[in-house]
Amino acid sequence: MITIFYFGFTNSSFSQIYPIYNEIPSIAVVDKEALFRKSKWGKEILNQIELLVSSLATENENIKNNLETEELTLTEKRELVSKLEFNIMAFDFDLKVKKIRTQQADKQNNINSLLNNKRALFFEKSAPILLTLINDLGVEVLLNKDMVALTSLESDITQIAIKRINEILKD
Repeated sequence: MITIFYFGFTNSSFSQIYPIYNEIPSIAVVDKEALFRKSKWGKEILNQIELLVSSLATENENIKNNLETEELTLTEKRELVSKLEFNIMAFDFDLKVKKIRTQQADKQNNINSLLNNKRALFFEKSAPILLTLINDLGVEVLLNKDMVALTSLESDITQIAIKRINEILKD
């Protein structure tokens, strides 16, 4: 005689419970770079940085012209002074050029740091505005546009975010 055993399992014993949404969760994207570049606050920062960079470029051009003139004068003196005296003048000139390069590079680094700090402050101040915006829109997840392979035009809330930031974020 053969005995057949039948084991019946109910759904509840082996099934996992997954959340069931009445609606598909809303995901939106925002272009963080455009938020900064196109917002009033970001434009003002970029204008300030552009002025600083332009001023530094003018200063660098003036320094370059002065150094070229000084180098030509030094070259003319080469035949009028002893080799030792010329080597000392050339060494001093070289030190001067290196010092100026370091000073100008420091100025450029300070401008870069200023931009990075202002940009970080912008995003720090924008975060609560964006959070309120996505709550108002019913968005559950906000992604940076650069991190998404494909998206529909409707999921990009960059322009709405810029408008909201401009309304709320002052100086």
